[in-house]
Amino acid sequence: MIKLNGTIFGSEEFSNGEVSYKPVEINKSEGLHRGVNRIDLYFQNNKDITDLQFAVEFIRNEDFDAEIHLYMLYVPYGRMDRPIKGYAFSLKLFANIINRLNLDKIITLDNHSKGITDLIRNVYVQDINPYIHEVIRLYEPDYLFFPDKGAKNKYPEILDKDILDTHPYFYGEKTRVLDDSREIISYELFNGDLNIVGRKILIIDDICCTGGTVIRAANIMKQRGAADVALWVAHCENNVIKYDIVREESPISKIYTSNSIIRNYRIPEIQTIKRENIITRFASKI
Repeated sequence: MIKLNGTIFGSEEFSNGEVSYKPVEINKSEGLHRGVNRIDLYFQNNKDITDLQFAVEFIRNEDFDAEIHLYMLYVPYGRMDRPIKGYAFSLKLFANIINRLNLDKIITLDNHSKGITDLIRNVYVQDINPYIHEVIRLYEPDYLFFPDKGAKNKYPEILDKDILDTHPYFYGEKTRVLDDSREIISYELFNGDLNIVGRKILIIDDICCTGGTVIRAANIMKQRGAADVALWVAHCENNVIKYDIVREESPISKIYTSNSIIRNYRIPEIQTIKRENIITRFASKI
């Protein structure tokens, strides 16, 4: 789905598959001041990429000099971040499409790969700490947990010091089959001197597809006596509701996520956190 200045752009289709784009009011340039227009991309399928191109062309047709900011918290094809034998280098192809749009600013959140900022121009990565502070306020965990080597290396570097000072962390590592299946064959938890018995654990990761890795981790934590396990994931795919992670027997009691992907689900196991709501809540206390 694409929103242009807060209005859905391109939601109606003709019977032959062509899309009906209704005009949206844009912020036009006045004198030396460039009009600033915002596009939000909530990726559901490749139609959204086409809609994005139409939205950019629409703005430039109305005001060629207007400034365009793209809020693309989840970057499509971000996991295909390197050439893999037998597959096109999808992130590079997507980056080429985006770069040709010559956007003034692209705002993302907790990118899965550094390759995104290497390949796409004018990317600004949103600070994840306001989200984590809000999740900690809501869930009140005792410890944080990073479910794989990538998360273990990334989050201690980018999380606020006060978060890490008040919430000790530990991590896990997985071993996968080295073939196209990428199946996890073993998983090990490293909690060192931390006694997790009776504790609440918050898993922190960037993206959740089926929840296989975090379910493995949470099951081990529960076996070792953890009282409760929840998950913060920046990008939660819609398909997650089809898997064990949100079922009654799941070892994970709650999923907290941004509004980058997840859509139209009102189930108690998933809570969406919007940055604008966080900022508004904190501002009201000042």
